[in-house]
Amino acid sequence: MQDLSFPLISRDAYLAVIARMTMQLLPCETVFVVGQADAKAKPGVLAVAGDVPGADIGALVAGFKGSTDQLAAENGVKAGLFAHAIDGFQAWVTRPLQHDGGGTAFLLCLNRPRQLFESSALTRLATLQASTDPMPKGGRKAHTGPPSGIAALTRYLDTRITATGISDTAPLALLRLDLGRIGPINDSDGWPVSDALIEGAYALLREIAPNPCFTVHLGGGSFAVVVPLERDVEKAEALGSAIIARMNEGKDNPDNGFPFEPYIGWAAYPFDAPDTDTLTGFANAALARIRGVRAGPCINRVAPEIAHAHADQMGMEADLRKAVAGGDFTINWLPVLETSTERVIAFEALVRWNRPGHGEIDPSFFLTCAENAGLIEDIDRWVLHDACRQAKAWKKPLGLSINVSPCWLDTERVASSIGEALQKSGLDPERLRIELSERRSFGSADSARKELARIRGMGVRLTLDDFGTGFGALERLTNYPFDQVKLDRMFVNRLGTDSRVETVLRSTLYMIHSLNMTCCAEGVETEEQLGFLDAHGCEEIQGFLIGRPTIQLPDYQDD
Repeated sequence: MQDLSFPLISRDAYLAVIARMTMQLLPCETVFVVGQADAKAKPGVLAVAGDVPGADIGALVAGFKGSTDQLAAENGVKAGLFAHAIDGFQAWVTRPLQHDGGGTAFLLCLNRPRQLFESSALTRLATLQASTDPMPKGGRKAHTGPPSGIAALTRYLDTRITATGISDTAPLALLRLDLGRIGPINDSDGWPVSDALIEGAYALLREIAPNPCFTVHLGGGSFAVVVPLERDVEKAEALGSAIIARMNEGKDNPDNGFPFEPYIGWAAYPFDAPDTDTLTGFANAALARIRGVRAGPCINRVAPEIAHAHADQMGMEADLRKAVAGGDFTINWLPVLETSTERVIAFEALVRWNRPGHGEIDPSFFLTCAENAGLIEDIDRWVLHDACRQAKAWKKPLGLSINVSPCWLDTERVASSIGEALQKSGLDPERLRIELSERRSFGSADSARKELARIRGMGVRLTLDDFGTGFGALERLTNYPFDQVKLDRMFVNRLGTDSRVETVLRSTLYMIHSLNMTCCAEGVETEEQLGFLDAHGCEEIQGFLIGRPTIQLPDYQDD
């Protein structure tokens, strides 16, 4: 592959990018980059963005320096109004630039309406990192792209959507672009190559997206483009298609093209979303629906079903945060039967949530949402403490099973959380079993092994839940110190009707026992299923045949 290093940008081109970037960032009508050799020298225009034929830069500079009513922000940012309109401009904001040579240089941003720039615009300009030299001291190339990150995008959208010029008759669209394949390119060719390709992709985006589009790099191979639509919503689709087509040109020739798989999801304000957060979320949801699906389209507008699903997800996440803060969960208890004696020997703690305005939510839905939102650790900790406290009060010292999501094993806080719950409740560790679902990622193998070893070191037993439904069942049985395997209900339900399933279960039970583990079967509903499992050595069962989940255990609690 040829050298893909991004060529050094000239000083004039660099300053032109700074001017255009600043015009988008505020936003404003015109931006000058002004240079002066000294305080007495005549100011000169180093770069300009906006249509300003015949503007008198000397009068504009003198005008803002002579203004009396001024606002100020960090990094030397100042704003005000001219005493009288100059070349049609009445509002100004300025900011000095880092300057490595002699003299001074500054940005001069102008608007025609006689209205001060908002303080939020001054704050954005104060955070701008820019120099007058594309190759500052130290030899590192200055970043020539737009303001980076979701924060810059959010600030820009907030400004545009709350502006009086944006309404039903002047909507905008947010395009979320994902280049894809960044990971494989990093692995095969290294970070310098992928970084150069990303910079080249940004340069291509700048070329394709017309003024006054706002383009921002969100990190890695992710970008966003805000497109003013002027009534024509299909303009966003056309621009997205043009971006995809240009990036796919010559993709089979790595020396000339971009070896990416570009995808675009988009949404329009106000038609699809009423505010910045919703617009951003809908564009992301539209992108997620098609990302990595090679057989489908490469560009996708948010659809009503996507919007509804995303809105419900966001609403559920917000309600879950409130529930975590208030501990607004309950525990239901599912009995565990020992097949040889047909006695209840333990109860499994099942967390339940009654969502305000929606009723009881399926645990698989809200627990998945909690995992995605980073709330699962808080919920698991609540269940650990409450379940251990309740079990300690039972008249009979029955066993207690608690589900813990393996997705936070990587934090190496699971064992300490279990130890804290046991200590505070006074529950005997030998009564406790921790269940970890095979369906979920265990994260780093080293961290998982350490945490599981610490848990077993307390005297707590470990169960691999949902066995047979994931991709790593045998790997987890051989690499992690489980004491028990819990067969998923999808196998148990087919006992008596599917001879292949019965053959698999017989072999599975033999394997489990050969590994010195016990077995529990979920979802047992018939005597025929119980008879098969008992005959082949399954030590424990759960299911509606012996009892449904209940919120109270009257036979095993103190009066």
